[in-house]
Amino acid sequence: MALFFIYSFSISSWLIRIPDIQHSLALEPGVLAVCLIGMPVGLVIAMAFSGIVVDRLGPRNAFRYGFWFLAAALLIPALASNAVWLFMALVLLGLSMGPVEVGVNVAADRIGVALGRTIMSRCHGFWSLGLMSGGAVGSLAAAYGLEPHIHMALVAVLVLFASQVLAARLPDALSGNGADPNAEKAPVFVLPPRNIVLLCLFGFGMLMVEGAITDWSAIYLRDVFGAVAPATGFAFTAFGLVMAIGRLAGDYLSMRFGPVTMARVCCGIGLAGLALMIFAANATMVIVGAAGAGFGVSIIFPLAVSAAAGRDGSAAVNVAALSLLSFTGFLIGPPIIGFVTELFGLRAGMGFLLLPALMSLVLAGQVRVKARRLDDAALGAVRSEAA
Repeated sequence: MALFFIYSFSISSWLIRIPDIQHSLALEPGVLAVCLIGMPVGLVIAMAFSGIVVDRLGPRNAFRYGFWFLAAALLIPALASNAVWLFMALVLLGLSMGPVEVGVNVAADRIGVALGRTIMSRCHGFWSLGLMSGGAVGSLAAAYGLEPHIHMALVAVLVLFASQVLAARLPDALSGNGADPNAEKAPVFVLPPRNIVLLCLFGFGMLMVEGAITDWSAIYLRDVFGAVAPATGFAFTAFGLVMAIGRLAGDYLSMRFGPVTMARVCCGIGLAGLALMIFAANATMVIVGAAGAGFGVSIIFPLAVSAAAGRDGSAAVNVAALSLLSFTGFLIGPPIIGFVTELFGLRAGMGFLLLPALMSLVLAGQVRVKARRLDDAALGAVRSEAA
């Protein structure tokens, strides 16, 4: 769970400094939107082969090595001298996220199956706490005038040290691929299998909302309502805090009421929170709306990961395919908002998010899961070491 925290802390530490990078490079919203496409480009490339990397190395080795790449990539965007270099730096950052993203999710799924209870939402709750913490620390860094490149250097050192220590403490069973040695090898390049395409679109919609609020909420408060640091980070922090609470309670709620019911409730609340943000008359309403949207997106991806891992085929490949499309929504949402903002204004840009949120609500039935278990050897190993 702590690895989820470290992973999201590293990413949100960069995301909260986007307004500072935009200001220092004097980027118009449309140009910034093009630059932000770099992360989804890198992530799409990475996710296309991350499933097989995790399948062959095992989740622990995949994210242990992946965190080295991620720590190095975090240093580069803040050093960009123009829009072209910023775009390239974000491509590298997106590439670094693939093995880490798939590795931590497959590890959480295996441990949950071995324990006989889901822990996916709780793990993503720690992801949300990391998102909120990174945003809060980043807001303070901006308020006290800490330069982005110094801030990110400190974050990179912390992330690298913590990730290696935590990875070493995970069960040894997670070092293997957990697959049948006689099974057919998974393809090196993976696109979403047909049996999870609609599930991927479900995740894509609400993760687009999550990514857009993460990237644009600070700019929205600054440009539309005249907020200044650290108040520009309050909507982002409220969003992350409520999302974390929802995810920490998500395992209980999904077991008590069922994953489909919770998916529909969350999508409905997310739509309401978005509407409040879009039609807000003041900054307080934006912050309250962001909190509602935070609960709305809270357990969407954990539910989708559990459902994907339980579908036919390799769990690592299915999770990679889900992450490929869903996380593309997370990262492509901000550039789309930038393009719409350039043409129609920031309120209209935020209003665009109602469409993908509605799509997720319609597809909420895709999160149904079926019972499954690990093979006996892996089951015993994970249980004994996770206890």
